[in-house]
Amino acid sequence: MKEKTLAAAVLPLPCSGEGWGEGVTGKRRHQASGLRRQASSFAALARRMRRCRKCGLPAGVSAVFGRFDSPRWMLVGQAPGKKEVALGRPFAGAAGRRLFQWLAEAGFDEEQFRSFCYVTAMMKCFPGSGERGDLKPSRQQVANCSPWLDQEHALARPDVLIPVGQLAIERFLGKVKLADVVGRRYERRTGSSSVAVIPLPHPSGASAWTNAPENRKLIQRAIRLLADAASGP
Repeated sequence: MKEKTLAAAVLPLPCSGEGWGEGVTGKRRHQASGLRRQASSFAALARRMRRCRKCGLPAGVSAVFGRFDSPRWMLVGQAPGKKEVALGRPFAGAAGRRLFQWLAEAGFDEEQFRSFCYVTAMMKCFPGSGERGDLKPSRQQVANCSPWLDQEHALARPDVLIPVGQLAIERFLGKVKLADVVGRRYERRTGSSSVAVIPLPHPSGASAWTNAPENRKLIQRAIRLLADAASGP
């Protein structure tokens, strides 16, 4: 598939210095006001997500999602696990350690990454445990959370979106094989804006896919794409 890059936005400069200071000040005020509205809208959305009981999960189970600090990027995983629930933080367990090892290879410190990338999941709550570990969200549970994900995406308006794992990848790229999409960059239009989609496999230690030599090469390509995306268009 053909890879594309995002075009850089170019702002016109004024013809003279007259009114320049006032123009910059006005623009900054407008931006600050927009960020406050965005933060307020997300706080309201967060309260609604935490109150949601559509899936009929046990009492005390609540949505887990990351910091929302005017994010430029967005990462979407599968669902939180026990560790994430305990700490109230996505990708806080073993899978998270592996994920942030990959991201470190792209030059990202974990806290730095969490500060500019909003981290969430296809299912907001812990779906429970089975005999072989954490359960995979059911289709109905994913459908229940889909409107939340749409609202998160609309508020974040990310330049880069990272779907992690088959479930999230299919949400944004359709029914595909991991080997066909990992290590590639895609452009998707959302209204008048464009988002770069760079998929990653799920970093679970139980995944045999990530340990195959040919697939590790694809992961390395994806890591380079993330590094390139961070350095600019």
